[in-house]
Amino acid sequence: MAKRVLIVDDSNVLRNIIVFNLKKNGYEIKEANDGLEGLEFMESFQPDLVILDLMMPRLDGFGVLKEMQGKEGFQGIPVIVLTAKGGEDDRDNAISLGAMDVLTKPFSPKQLLERVQKVIGDAG
Repeated sequence: MAKRVLIVDDSNVLRNIIVFNLKKNGYEIKEANDGLEGLEFMESFQPDLVILDLMMPRLDGFGVLKEMQGKEGFQGIPVIVLTAKGGEDDRDNAISLGAMDVLTKPFSPKQLLERVQKVIGDAG
């Protein structure tokens, strides 16, 4: 069975790039435009991994990580955080809130795929 990845990012362009590359490698994908939608989809989609942007409308990535910590069944879902800022504070905050990895934008699709495979293993 394909591993399920939830992509939570308000950038359509970035989501499309990630979706294309992960689907090509056998992952099942669900997309959310912001943190609130992402949390809703976690309930129904039950992802093996969440790829989470930090800066989004309605609920940012830090807010999503905090919600995940307090919600039964969400604590064990691995998260790779994407950030455009790239500051050490963002990285440290994300890791302290439970993120497994932090990737600074721009990044290569190959780089993201390697991180995904490292965190949840090969697709299929």
